Amino acid sequence: MFKNEEFVYLTNALKESRNRNFKSIINIENKIYKVVKKRRCNCETATTYIGPYRHGFSLTKKIYLLKIEKEFSNNECLKFLLIHYDFGNNNIGLKNASKFYFGKTVHKLNADEIMTIIMMLENSGLYNPVRNKDGVRNKLLVYKRILNKKTSR
Repeated sequence: MFKNEEFVYLTNALKESRNRNFKSIINIENKIYKVVKKRRCNCETATTYIGPYRHGFSLTKKIYLLKIEKEFSNNECLKFLLIHYDFGNNNIGLKNASKFYFGKTVHKLNADEIMTIIMMLENSGLYNPVRNKDGVRNKLLVYKRILNKKTSR
């Protein structure tokens, strides 16, 4: 079962993503989601890259998810998503999204831009900074309040 081509690819990609340094993004994401309940964990989102696609969430996918959660941390799955996520407008991965939406390299992103990327991981269509500036700005204010509460204690 665990020799499925897509599952092997996912686990290898997760192992490769361990070497990536997204510390600033991971720190902000972890602070936000200690307060806000996330819809899905990063490992569950990562398993959407493997089939079966015709079922919403089959027993097979649940077994794959349990195996991924056992072998990889939530932060490692987040790194995988940052590398492989479709941020819209043909921008696959954080590097391309950073250049397209902000005209910067990943390491030059400020806190607001990092929070926008985190929002886009939730829903890249809804929180697209080009198409929905008001929605992004409103959610950004919520995230800033969360971060300010956490740091002021």
